Amino acid sequence: MEKKLLRLTTIVLIIFLSHNTASFGQKTENNESKTSFLIKVDSIVTNKMNQYEIPGLSIGLVQNGSIIYSKGYGVKSIKSDKLVTENTIFHTASISKLFTAVAIMDLISQKKLNINDKLLDVLPELKYDDIRVRNITIKNLLNHTSGIPDINNYHWSNNNQSDDSLEKYILKINLKLDFEPSSEYSYSNLAYDVLGFIIERVSNSNFDDYLKKTILDKNEMYSSEFRYFKIPDSLKTSPHSKNRITRNIYIRKTYPYTREHSPSSTLNSSSKELSKWMISFLKTLDNSDLSNSNNLMIKPSFDQNPYIGLGFQLGSLNSKKKIGHYGGDRGFRSYLMMIPEENIGLVLLANCDYNEDFRQEILHSIAKLMLNK
Repeated sequence: MEKKLLRLTTIVLIIFLSHNTASFGQKTENNESKTSFLIKVDSIVTNKMNQYEIPGLSIGLVQNGSIIYSKGYGVKSIKSDKLVTENTIFHTASISKLFTAVAIMDLISQKKLNINDKLLDVLPELKYDDIRVRNITIKNLLNHTSGIPDINNYHWSNNNQSDDSLEKYILKINLKLDFEPSSEYSYSNLAYDVLGFIIERVSNSNFDDYLKKTILDKNEMYSSEFRYFKIPDSLKTSPHSKNRITRNIYIRKTYPYTREHSPSSTLNSSSKELSKWMISFLKTLDNSDLSNSNNLMIKPSFDQNPYIGLGFQLGSLNSKKKIGHYGGDRGFRSYLMMIPEENIGLVLLANCDYNEDFRQEILHSIAKLMLNK
């Protein structure tokens, strides 16, 4: 009996040791793999920052429902030594449109709107001389097929902050279209400002307050704001440009903010908080109850342009579908992209405007690392 007990104890001990040795080896291997990945990420970012003379930049990476990396690089301003962190706030420009579109689709899922509703049925007081305006639908506004022209001058120096800025702006415009709705694709920031005013009317709430409550705070994006004047100075970055003649970098005098362009352009956020939103959005894509809202947003919505959804810009990377949006305004560049099939999301925010290519050169390179991990 004692021999049998000794033999059994020995077998259990061998199994225990072998299991723990394998577990230890696996953990070590995983840690080494993660360290190697992060070293490669840092190398990609710092090399491109040096190549393009980027003052400050922040990235966020998510995978399988978790933030796997968020980090700031460089400085908030070339006139100070204050470093960018994962919590530093940047002007995200047209990434704002994703949030406006999500808010619209949420109102549609609540049956407060229909995607095929006519614009003039929702906002009958709009001014127009062009009878084609009568044919614009909510869908046309979302996928840039309304015929509404783009904005020529944002007048950032206006720096409007009053609650009725958006309403005054939209109701003053006399709408004239560039083409018949649904016949062409043409990117329009003004169409998204109109969508923002629709949100105000349907929700009976101010656009900025409504999105803060229903999207930003809901996703723990507590420092993010469409209203730049509400952001603490300690989190802000400065907009940078380059002199065309001397090629010297300088800080722009005017920050790109005026309240009437909130729906199209003025979300200010950090890489960490946008990472939280990407995790939340990716989860909704697996929810069959939302198949008629968020899933609809990431499908091609116009036959003549397979790269536009409802708010989302579409594309592919390594034969995988990618969704998201580029952003660019005076002094800032940004890029948010997700690969739903792999449950991956990446975001980049930078405080300079003198190059476009670094955004995809950085994020696409990192995304390929994540796909091959």
